[in-house]
Amino acid sequence: MSDYLGVNATKAATPTSENILSPGLLGGKVRCMVDTYEAAAVAATKTIQMGQALPVGAKILGMKVAFDDLSAGGATIDIGDADDDDRYMSAVDVDTAASNSDAILVDGLGYTILGTGLISGGDDTKILILVNTAAITGTIKLVVFYTVE
Repeated sequence: MSDYLGVNATKAATPTSENILSPGLLGGKVRCMVDTYEAAAVAATKTIQMGQALPVGAKILGMKVAFDDLSAGGATIDIGDADDDDRYMSAVDVDTAASNSDAILVDGLGYTILGTGLISGGDDTKILILVNTAAITGTIKLVVFYTVE
């Protein structure tokens, strides 16, 4: 027996017509978008679009980025979209030995894609990598896990 229930655990424990789990959140199909980019001296402040646009209504379930040692100059990357450049990951250190990260930010986990221009004018359907502090060279691979309700 638990002391507390999460939002969906509460809905499952007390089903009512107003208290229904969204179809993609229990027993839904997990989909993924995968892409690779070979960076060659991509300068700081430049962005790289990864994969195709995600469908409106997609709910982000997770993300993993893997990379070579991309810089000798203290480089970091953000992963987000045109509306919020670090919605999913912020200041990922890509200056060390080849590594990976699945440390998605709390507001990015479970984020629902709204569609072009619905938030503050930016497009949240396309996943972007922002090169932050120094140029990068090497391989970047990204996997985005999502469901569509």
